[in-house]
Amino acid sequence: MIFETGSPVTLRKHPIHLDGLLSYILYKHTSCLNRALGLLPELLHFDQDHGIYHASALAFGVTPEQGITAQHRHYVGNMRHGKHLRDDRITPSRTQPDGTEHYRKIITAGGPEKSRLNHYNAWHAPYLVFHGVGDIQRITPLVQFYCTRIGVNANSGSGTIRNRWINPIDQDYSLIDAHGQIARNLPLTWLQEQAEAGTQIPDYTLATQLPVKAPYWQDHEQYQTVDGVAVSKIRRVIMAKHYG
Repeated sequence: MIFETGSPVTLRKHPIHLDGLLSYILYKHTSCLNRALGLLPELLHFDQDHGIYHASALAFGVTPEQGITAQHRHYVGNMRHGKHLRDDRITPSRTQPDGTEHYRKIITAGGPEKSRLNHYNAWHAPYLVFHGVGDIQRITPLVQFYCTRIGVNANSGSGTIRNRWINPIDQDYSLIDAHGQIARNLPLTWLQEQAEAGTQIPDYTLATQLPVKAPYWQDHEQYQTVDGVAVSKIRRVIMAKHYG
């Protein structure tokens, strides 16, 4: 799955996983989160033994002409009537004889004004790429209709999507990518099993408690963590050509 980006993407602590993205799309489609999670295995292949979907985390698609650019995104919090939009705040504090109006100074180094100025790290690349094993015919129309933005602060201009499409490929890069790196949060049990089978896998000694399947938001009743290894937050895929 490939997204052509129109603006930098802002991420939280962990990268977006394809199963998390599709669960949110299904929620928008059904208006019921539990029903959305119930439908997810119909769209993506689910490994019952290890409790993971064959669905990678987001990777930044780069070209020889354009790589990944780190940026800062600034946002101003909402102004509320009666708190921030009082007359003593938005009207001139004094007026000179010649009609020049003076307004109160806004201190952004501290205090309530600073708390309303939000600062986020963002990244821009020409494409965003997900790998997965699933039903392309059912996933494509849902993504085309519901996914116009992606990431944090998507309603404020971040992560806009210009175009999106899904290409079938012969290899499964949803767990381990083409460079041999972890492509999604993986449980320790899966990594140990692969190592015992003689499969060459990345180092998995730095295991920690983390979620390995949707839902990824902690306040949901089905949220759970296991011993696992986290995928890199900033991962790239080299785009050999334009796939649109």
